[in-house]
Amino acid sequence: MKFKSVSSLVFILLFFLLLLPGVISGQVHVVPFGKGMPSVEENGILYTLPRNVVKVELAVSKTETFKGPYADFAIKYLGLTSFITKNSVDYSIVDADIEVLAEADPDQYYFIEMDEKAGSGRSLFFAMNEQGIISGYADVSKMTGRKQLSADGKLRTSGAGSPFIDLLQPKVLEKVDTIIRRISVDTNTFEDVFIRRSISERSAEQLAKETAELIRKIDDNIFNLITGYQEVNYSKDALEFMISQLEKTKQEYLALFRGVSRTSVTKHVYYVTPGNNPEGTLETICGFSGSEGIAARNTPGFESVSLLIESMNQLSAIRDFIAQREAPSKGKRGLYYRIPEKARISLKAGNRIIGQKEAMISQLGMVTFLPAGIFSYIKMNPLSGSIELISSE
Repeated sequence: MKFKSVSSLVFILLFFLLLLPGVISGQVHVVPFGKGMPSVEENGILYTLPRNVVKVELAVSKTETFKGPYADFAIKYLGLTSFITKNSVDYSIVDADIEVLAEADPDQYYFIEMDEKAGSGRSLFFAMNEQGIISGYADVSKMTGRKQLSADGKLRTSGAGSPFIDLLQPKVLEKVDTIIRRISVDTNTFEDVFIRRSISERSAEQLAKETAELIRKIDDNIFNLITGYQEVNYSKDALEFMISQLEKTKQEYLALFRGVSRTSVTKHVYYVTPGNNPEGTLETICGFSGSEGIAARNTPGFESVSLLIESMNQLSAIRDFIAQREAPSKGKRGLYYRIPEKARISLKAGNRIIGQKEAMISQLGMVTFLPAGIFSYIKMNPLSGSIELISSE
């Protein structure tokens, strides 16, 4: 999902109003944008309230297992009972992060009308971000705007090449035969010596057998170093280094029989904008399979990963009051602001909850207004559009 900038008609603002003491008469009147209002003849400023967007980031682990090239001889030459018998890929969701962000609400634009006396004897300060969302004077330096992330957020890893170190080179065997041919002529004998070379490829079993022998030699060398068989007074550091290098080489050889596995993690980012339905929002963001990983939502055979946003209905006691207050009146109105509703946000994979948090969601709450012209200092939250601080000095 991509967030678009506000129309060029909307000033880059963020509401924060500071009215100095000792103001003379004159009011700032705020009008909801729409239905022929405000008049194009009026002077003023446009602003918007924020709505919330839920950002979901899934961390998916991919574990690849590779059968060793000599796995078929693991029992015969090394007596191993635990080793990988086939190649496989497994996916799992290892982490899920839920974050609430803000963007301009296209249904909540307002126009601040200022009469002729509004600016006389006053200093009016408005601080807004590039979307026209209110944040507050003190928060202006922090409103840098969100950087857009990729819709899938995948970090691809290179899977090319064999995961096994190529320890035995070459895989072909050169055979050299010296042939002596004796030739007798009359009573004299001559020897004709020539060399015949032939090359044949070594079988997997031959290579496995040689590797097993090398592993045993490494064990012998480690034993000799520990017991001091060479009768050389190695320093502690030198001894530890030699043993560690031998162990490392041994494990690389053993991997040819046991097989190896490797794990990588990719991140996938999704955005969901909740509606204003008090019943909540349920949206499938993707599909998931343990054998194939993340896929587009509604992919057949894949488990659905869904985001459920449920209102906790903490504002039910004041909804009727706010609705009646919104009835048309001739009185002037001050800044419009939001009263957000608390919601429970659950991320589910099938019937399993893999992430959950509680957060304030603006559009599930209500919008109302302040009285006009009686407050000197107002600070509003840029994430929710609610009032953080207010003064009537």
